[in-house]
Amino acid sequence: MPRLYIPVAVTVVLIASLTFWESVYSDRFTGTSINPAEFQKRFDALPAEIGPWVGTNNAVTEETLNTAGAVSHVSRTYTNSQTGERVDVWLVVGHARDISRHTPDICYPSQGFAMDGAQLKQPIMPDGSTQDANFHTARFKKESALGAGGPLVRVFWAWNPNQGDENEWVAPDSSRLAFGNNRALYKLYFTSAMKEREEAVTDNTAYKFAKMMIPVVNQTLFGSGNATPGSAPAADAAAPAAEATPAEPAAAPAA
Repeated sequence: MPRLYIPVAVTVVLIASLTFWESVYSDRFTGTSINPAEFQKRFDALPAEIGPWVGTNNAVTEETLNTAGAVSHVSRTYTNSQTGERVDVWLVVGHARDISRHTPDICYPSQGFAMDGAQLKQPIMPDGSTQDANFHTARFKKESALGAGGPLVRVFWAWNPNQGDENEWVAPDSSRLAFGNNRALYKLYFTSAMKEREEAVTDNTAYKFAKMMIPVVNQTLFGSGNATPGSAPAADAAAPAAEATPAEPAAAPAA
């Protein structure tokens, strides 16, 4: 008879072990170590004027922030005063269980965009750096009720776990597995309209802007990198986030 209980006991131990591992891995039973005021002070210091680029803050709804799990955020459109080109920046920080799960392939369709082509990985060498930042990138097309393809945008996105190498913006295959226990995970998007469908990734405005902007972000958030951030505040956007999309330009992504 005792032998009959052995499989049951093994099963109970296995389930208990997996439950314990999951709770520790996801940090489910402990609170976040993030101090919202401290993080928001850093985010507020991100320069609004960088060379010819002038940033305007986009309004973001509480629903969007809650969906994204953002403890602190920046949603800003930078416009080149010389060329008129625009790039949308979405920068958030929060617990990895929230920040890692929402990516453009999931949240952009809710804004009427469909991924157009394959998702790729793209290294970006920041200005003045010898270390690549690694981003996911994909092309998105605005869907139309008439069936015709709408505007095309390219999105770059990556995470920074802030665990020893602040310059390390990474694009893992599984963000949940990579960052499952991180209490302060950063996520960064760059989005810009495409000039044509076959535009090379490295010719996109967002790619070129990211090379200049990543050192500024690193310096502002982590005190690292080669950039010296400015101090000009960003102007507030007049349009609400709900009325904007990444091609108009974007306010905040859906997550």
